[in-house]
Amino acid sequence: MRKILLGTTAVVSAVVGSAVMAPQASAQEAPTVRIGGFFRAYYGYTQQSSRNSVTSTGLPQNVGGGTESIPGIGTSTTSTNNIARLGKHDISTDAGIDVIVSGKLANGLTYGAQISLNSSGLEGRQLVQGRASAGKTTVAVDEMYAYIAHPRFGQVRFGDEDGVMGGLMNSGWVQGFGTGGVHGSWESFVTRQAGGRTTTAPGGLGDASKIIYMSPQFFGFDFGASFAPNANVGEDTGCPNNASSGYCDTAYAFSGARNFGIYAAGPEQNVKRNEVQAALRWRGNLAGVGLAATVGYIGAGAARDISTAGAQSRVFNGLNIWQVGAQASAYGFTVGANYTFGDYNFFWGSTMRGDRQAEQLTVGAQYTVGPFTIGSNFVTGLFEGGSRSSFTDSTTGPLVQGTCRPTVAGASNSCAGMRRWGVAVGGNYRLAPGMDLIAEWVHYSVREQGRDLDPNRPGVQSRAFSDVFILGTRIAF
Repeated sequence: MRKILLGTTAVVSAVVGSAVMAPQASAQEAPTVRIGGFFRAYYGYTQQSSRNSVTSTGLPQNVGGGTESIPGIGTSTTSTNNIARLGKHDISTDAGIDVIVSGKLANGLTYGAQISLNSSGLEGRQLVQGRASAGKTTVAVDEMYAYIAHPRFGQVRFGDEDGVMGGLMNSGWVQGFGTGGVHGSWESFVTRQAGGRTTTAPGGLGDASKIIYMSPQFFGFDFGASFAPNANVGEDTGCPNNASSGYCDTAYAFSGARNFGIYAAGPEQNVKRNEVQAALRWRGNLAGVGLAATVGYIGAGAARDISTAGAQSRVFNGLNIWQVGAQASAYGFTVGANYTFGDYNFFWGSTMRGDRQAEQLTVGAQYTVGPFTIGSNFVTGLFEGGSRSSFTDSTTGPLVQGTCRPTVAGASNSCAGMRRWGVAVGGNYRLAPGMDLIAEWVHYSVREQGRDLDPNRPGVQSRAFSDVFILGTRIAF
């Protein structure tokens, strides 16, 4: 998970930021290279609905037939319900290496690059869904970019990196305790089934290859903008030929696009195109209280679907998202809140035409005294959800979308929507410079009326929840 890199990213950002605002150098300096990174090892105890194992075909098989009573699951009268519970105990380890290059010219211009490698950025092999990819501990690039900066003119970054509203200039996200609370490492311990993740956070927007500009501060204000032509990273576009595949990230339209409004599990395949982010931030100090506030916008287009012969269907709305956040710090306390609303679905997905707008509120607080930091955060959101994920094209009339979509043009949307909320309490103790001991508890819930969040259990399971307790250690260097 990318969230475990927040500590390291903060250190690197501080280093880069200090370089941007440093006084002009008296002499030119050759580039220097240093190595940073992190290691963390956590024990997790997990209670989760839909935490089941099935056969390798993805369909549970009861070769004996008849009625079965399965502890924790219930009674099944079908011949396809041989289900076993997954274990509650696990140990999760992860490591990252940052290669940081920095140089300075005599005129005060600074420049450099960063390459971040993560040992557990992949979810690993999952034959049930046909994702026989590399193992979980395979080292992969998380971020890589170059920058050039001047204290009078600001900084430009070019490469695979968060945007200005993807983590670089946001305010109101209080995550400096435990592993980050509701947006922390608890996701490493839950199964993907039932959507037990909270990636509708800044880092969840992804590191799509982009160009970024961030200004210097003027009377406490700074601003920034970023542009990414598509959703992917790396040097190739994934277009070895002109086949209409979603792996070609420059495709204006491709077959099956309607299935990738939200990032696909495994390979990077998404309809997002021409993403623009813009942010305006103010930071200052009033009567000994450190304050920060940000207002920002995220917009993007979407590739069209050409599944129907001879037609390009506009399936998705473009992203159209506004976000405001603020935080305050004094006497060891930090409090913050962030509100996001607009045209987007959970996990920063694109909405279909006619879908409801989304909104999400995150609040948090933490307190640091000596080597101890304790805190709590909470997130709640209302999204369109996933129950309207299918529709048919019509060359003579409007699109007919999903199971809860109206078939009459102009009719109101009858979907109940997806409600997601989570709460976390945690803390860390600074045992030694760079080394923390961590304890954290997270509860997370998903509700979507009429949608089966656990198809392996009898009946319609429209609610799913996770409870994760974490103990462990983290080292940053």
